[in-house]
Amino acid sequence: MLPSCNGFLPALKLQPTATSTGTLPFTATPLPTFSPLPPRETPIPTSALSFSGILTVIPMDNGLTWSECVVPNRDYSRETADIEFLKSCIETPIWGEDDKKMVGERVGGREGDADLQITIGNDFFETKHDNSKELWTYVLIKNGELILKIKPSFMAYDPNRNFWNIEGKLVWELAGQTAMIVVDGVNYNEKYELEASYFPYEIKGKLIYIAKKNGKYQVVYDNRVLGLEFDEIQMAYCCSMASVYRGSGQYWFLGRSGGTKFIVSIG
Repeated sequence: MLPSCNGFLPALKLQPTATSTGTLPFTATPLPTFSPLPPRETPIPTSALSFSGILTVIPMDNGLTWSECVVPNRDYSRETADIEFLKSCIETPIWGEDDKKMVGERVGGREGDADLQITIGNDFFETKHDNSKELWTYVLIKNGELILKIKPSFMAYDPNRNFWNIEGKLVWELAGQTAMIVVDGVNYNEKYELEASYFPYEIKGKLIYIAKKNGKYQVVYDNRVLGLEFDEIQMAYCCSMASVYRGSGQYWFLGRSGGTKFIVSIG
């Protein structure tokens, strides 16, 4: 489940609980006051608790749609049989031309030994790294000026995942023993007291990502928590495990809440 080979804003008034015909209502439980998570978007009802292969689609107040399907509670690989089975309920997103315009360029080496570059407006951003003595130190440079230094560590994959141009801001995606995203030079793990943050993407001009806090996983979009709280979300940066898929304005993942595993697609 964790990335391997296998705060936020001040609390605002919660939205009313949403229900959907044929589903169980999901009621938001207020988070502890010491956990500065953003307010929750209209809560999402869970589907039936046994696998049926039936797609549940719930419109949200923010204009997005949460689609979910209950699947057998097990790990899924990237092998054709598993992916085809999952796609029979919800298709995985396809990387499009607009997606290519959002990401940076790899320069100076192969994956695992390359840096990133991107131009946003009048600003030029780049990473440089030092892997001597296996320290794997990365620096973020803006217009030739050092603005951040991070040691994400190196595992079985390149920790320097990508640059993203989201809302006209640089979003830097790093993996490692502690995954993190850096937005406009600010480490979100530190800013929002997160244990980790993963897989940034843009939908309708707003940032979406997965946050881990207090041992749980939640999806955050436009600084608001969406839907269910998950005990696990299947994430992998290499090898054979199915992971989070992004593309064409869709955000797709496998998550377990309680004893129920869901495919979820947001877009």
